Amino acid sequence: MTQAVLGTAGLVVAFVFEVAGTVALAVALWRRRRLWRDVGLRLLVVGVAAVVASVAALEDALVTHDFALSYVVQNNSRETPLIFSISGMWSALQGSLLLWALVGGVYLLGLAWVLRHEDDWVVGATALAILGVIEAFFVGVILFAASPFALVSGVIPVDGQGPNPLLQQYPLVLIHPPMLYAGLVGMSVPFALATASLWHRHLDDAWLRRIRNWSLISWVALGIGITLGAWWSYQVLGWGGYWAWDPVENAALLPWLIMAAYLHVAVGERRRRRLSAAGYGLVAAAAAMTIFTTYITRSGVLESVHAFSDSSLGTVLLVFFGLVVVGAVVVALARADVLTQPGARPNGARGTLLGINAALLALVAVVVLAGTIFPLIDYQVSHASVNVGAPFFDRFVVPLSLVALALMALAPWSRWQGAHLDELGSRTLAPAALAVVVLVVAVAAGVRSLATLGAWSLAAFVLVSTVAAVARQLAARPRGRRLRAVASRQVAGMIVHIGVAIVAVGMASATTFGHQGEVRIARGHTVSVYGQRLTYEGVRTVVTPQKTSFEAEVVVDGQGRYYPAITQFGTYTTPVGTPAVAVSPLRDVYLTIDAPPSTSSSPITLGVVVQPLIFWLWLGAATIAFGGVLAVVGIRLEPSGRRPSERPEAPVPSVVGADA
Repeated sequence: MTQAVLGTAGLVVAFVFEVAGTVALAVALWRRRRLWRDVGLRLLVVGVAAVVASVAALEDALVTHDFALSYVVQNNSRETPLIFSISGMWSALQGSLLLWALVGGVYLLGLAWVLRHEDDWVVGATALAILGVIEAFFVGVILFAASPFALVSGVIPVDGQGPNPLLQQYPLVLIHPPMLYAGLVGMSVPFALATASLWHRHLDDAWLRRIRNWSLISWVALGIGITLGAWWSYQVLGWGGYWAWDPVENAALLPWLIMAAYLHVAVGERRRRRLSAAGYGLVAAAAAMTIFTTYITRSGVLESVHAFSDSSLGTVLLVFFGLVVVGAVVVALARADVLTQPGARPNGARGTLLGINAALLALVAVVVLAGTIFPLIDYQVSHASVNVGAPFFDRFVVPLSLVALALMALAPWSRWQGAHLDELGSRTLAPAALAVVVLVVAVAAGVRSLATLGAWSLAAFVLVSTVAAVARQLAARPRGRRLRAVASRQVAGMIVHIGVAIVAVGMASATTFGHQGEVRIARGHTVSVYGQRLTYEGVRTVVTPQKTSFEAEVVVDGQGRYYPAITQFGTYTTPVGTPAVAVSPLRDVYLTIDAPPSTSSSPITLGVVVQPLIFWLWLGAATIAFGGVLAVVGIRLEPSGRRPSERPEAPVPSVVGADA
């Protein structure tokens, strides 16, 4: 009861102070009074503190099992372990919206801290006012339509039903949603900065760098969140895959793709010292897509294994999505002269390649968006349920991705000034030759999938070309400064491209050469399945306060012991499968119980999935994340050799994350 009072009071205070702070910032901009700006910031800080208090109240209610709150009854039980009690806050609609408000408040405070000494306070105040509006909207939605502090009507139950079984099988649920939200919510920061600087016609190098840096932060966080979600799906859902083109998966991927396109455009923008119409459009689209993601995830309009709630908030979220889009269009039209003015310098061949890659990423986003919303549109028109599955997405996304890989291999050697095609050809001759060798060897080995052949050969092209470009860049620096250069922002984008090539190899290999089937094994017997030796040792029942697991003991290739299981959680009557995965760099062996034995000595039916090289998918994703982080926090190097005015133009590596 106390937590309900404190939590609700926190939401009321947060909403009032967020609205008041935003109004104070608007007054400051209208009257050009810095005093009002300071008042507005203080009010926003109090509002964010109140959100933190509400989060603390809900977490305390979950950890102490306060079943006076309906939300706790539905998402917690006395047997729920501590980590899943904590993660229960984002296990359903109301708590996940509160997490959104918390992350939004953290970003708001972070941006206010960064801009605290900015001389041109008007632009900063405008950006903070935009974030204040977004924060006030989500706090208002929680307070008036989706409060997690609603009390139980009638008798307070002695226990709750616990979290959804899929949300209490794997500790990753403690990290994946907060990281995903850090990326999604963070997209609003570059949008606010770009809108404010564009509106006030203040687009110097410092503001362009800020937009780019905050874009990188949110893009990296969202990429990590998506990867963790794919890993969670692989480890928990029992189907042996990591990506199903599910509507919620697609909705999270959309802003990541759009922001990746912007980061390519941003390199040229920094070079030309201006914000382009394409750049602003991509930043605004990424921010708008985060609202669309919330709509898809939390409105219940589409069926998804990732959507754990159904609500009536769809209309509210769609209206806000529309307001964001309309607002961005109005700003763009009002400042069209700024967006279309000529840049300081031409972009040359490198700028052209970056632009093409950005267009490819944006086109992939359009394809994903079309496939995701088509069932919604078709249902409204014909009232028929249509499923757009993997074949549709693969038909378009795979060819576009292969073209993007090819451009990645060429980009490191292109110049900002002039085409220099002869030099580009000589620099990429060795990597291209290796790509051809990989292609010939793969065909000779019997590989016939065009997508796999393209992915392998182009990934080899990218890897060799990128490593050679980095080596050339390092060789151009004094010996004592090469280690420093490795940790630089200039190398960061190259690391991202290497990660993309590794991901391509892992995905293509697992898709083409993976095997899935069933095997029936008697206790104590060994069978060979898809080149793996499986020995079934028997079954056991493991009982904990949280769950009861029926486990099979299986030895893989005479080495590790693994325990696929069928698990019953708390009051949930439907058991769920719990896979076991034998991981190695060359292949994963994925085991599930498809049919339990009738007695302890009877045969068991196991589901077996063999995924070659899928480890490289996770390694590549980690490499991309590392490169992205390095692009944010890495060392900014001065040009090597002579001063820039004395140094001739040379083909140095093209970097998504480096300063132009």
